[in-house]
Amino acid sequence: MLSVWVAKNVVGLVDRHPGEKGDYVFAYHSSFQAGQDVSLTMPYSLESYPYKNGLHPVFQMNLPEGRLRESIERVFRKRAQGYDQLTLLEVVGRSQIGRLRFSNNPEVIDLVPLQSVQELIAYDGTEDLLRDLLERFSGVSGVSGVQPKVLIRDSEAQPSDDKDRITVKGATHIVKGWDAEFPQLAANEFFCMSVARHAGLQVPNLFLSENNRFLVIERFDLAADGTYLGFEDFCSLNGVGTEEKYGGSYEKLAKRIREFVSPEYQGEALEVFFRSLAVSCVLRNGDAHLKNFGVLYETADKPVRFAPAYDIVTTTPYIKGDSLALTLDGSKNFPKAKKLLNFAKLHCGLQPVKTASILEEVAEAVVKTMDELRQYAKDHKDFEQIGDAMLKEWNDGLNSTCISHYVAHRAVILAAPSRC
Repeated sequence: MLSVWVAKNVVGLVDRHPGEKGDYVFAYHSSFQAGQDVSLTMPYSLESYPYKNGLHPVFQMNLPEGRLRESIERVFRKRAQGYDQLTLLEVVGRSQIGRLRFSNNPEVIDLVPLQSVQELIAYDGTEDLLRDLLERFSGVSGVSGVQPKVLIRDSEAQPSDDKDRITVKGATHIVKGWDAEFPQLAANEFFCMSVARHAGLQVPNLFLSENNRFLVIERFDLAADGTYLGFEDFCSLNGVGTEEKYGGSYEKLAKRIREFVSPEYQGEALEVFFRSLAVSCVLRNGDAHLKNFGVLYETADKPVRFAPAYDIVTTTPYIKGDSLALTLDGSKNFPKAKKLLNFAKLHCGLQPVKTASILEEVAEAVVKTMDELRQYAKDHKDFEQIGDAMLKEWNDGLNSTCISHYVAHRAVILAAPSRC
């Protein structure tokens, strides 16, 4: 069994189900304190919480995927008899996105090695630094996603007057790399997130390394006092595992926002959600799935807000003919402006005038970032091919959604089709 921590307190235990192989069970300790619920969907109860066919969604939320998971399993699968999800959670559970930790040893929780962010950003060598990062930080990287990534603790973030006095033991940044399957994905995400920022979305601080190999992102779940906020994605809030991240609809996601975001923040959350969805539609992001939206809270009995935007990329240069991750009005085709207007009104409570204003801001943000992307591609020839493909997809996104009608300076965009 594995102890489950919220902040500095053990709140319960998760273990394999004694009678059903592949099932798990979680039980709270009797010493539970208010607000320390492990999930908004799992409030304190005297009864245990069983879950079939895998760990509970909130516990599997940060299990590594892709190359990071492969790196971990190469080392630990041989060592652990009966290796399964709980074994993997024990490996990476001491350092996770959000405030939950999983360990039977309190001494190792959030004990993440130091790494200079500035060195990563300035690195221009030819060595496989990504492989080195995966080897050094995989055991402290409880973070999901297929893209190669690790959690690190920035050495420059520590007090400059006393290097021995460590105020934050846990990870401060996420470092994302890329491999041959998705070339230049770091720069791709950097410019997509730039669009999001220009479009009025809150995004974490992020930095692209000089050699295009890494995207370094400040954690938005790390509070100013060094504590971590509660974070849950919408797989967790829907009560489904990571494998079902492409299931469901944006309509249902909007409904879940109303159910879980505190009433005083719901209007703001639904507007942010729609703005983010509009950005993804124009940028041809086919990966805006349930795990790429989330909520933040200090404790489970405090207000719940919608999380900042994250993980926005243009997927169509890699996956030809890619579509929406979830359905919108029963379809996974990227929508035209009329369908976005209807969705905003019916499911996000936005009036047409407000929606048109948002679409205009999104389009202007895309056009502005196009100029930045063109200049970057001109200066970085290794990015030119992907950069040109992104520009084409963004143009197509503006025109096929007819959002180009909302831009004052339409001359910079290809002629829009007549039917919207």
